[in-house]
Amino acid sequence: MSGSRTCCGPNAPPEGEPRRLFDGETETDLNPEMQERARGVSLTMRRPRWSPNTLRAHEATAYAKEQGKDDRFHHLAAAAYWENGADINDLNVLKGVVEAAGMDWPDLAPRIESGQYRDAVIRDYEAAKELGVSGTPTYLIGGELHRGDVSIDELRGAISAASSD
Repeated sequence: MSGSRTCCGPNAPPEGEPRRLFDGETETDLNPEMQERARGVSLTMRRPRWSPNTLRAHEATAYAKEQGKDDRFHHLAAAAYWENGADINDLNVLKGVVEAAGMDWPDLAPRIESGQYRDAVIRDYEAAKELGVSGTPTYLIGGELHRGDVSIDELRGAISAASSD
């Protein structure tokens, strides 16, 4: 994602866009630090070449929250993207992730089609943008934003500092 374009913002192309290279990445690999952290928590992460529009995935997340299955859905959607490079905006891909998370695709599909969750997703996006969030991951700890591929030590330090305030 580049510049002011975002995964789910109003200016994002529905078909997605080529994923830009981040510091330390190559055309085929994530940076070594990210690879190490992923291995440390038993995650498989490959450098995707494409950044899908994630609006539909965020809408499905809103539904998953209502169902109490947002954690499971999030992990499956992330695996589909990071392990397999799947386009999580594609309805067939999204259907598979939704069903694997134990949710009812025939119930969700018309909600996505009608835009039932779209305004709430865009409001959340705009609120995050106003706080200074410009990408994922971003952590808000003790009023301070920590952006990008943040080490676990940095996060622990930020939590410790925030809890001692």
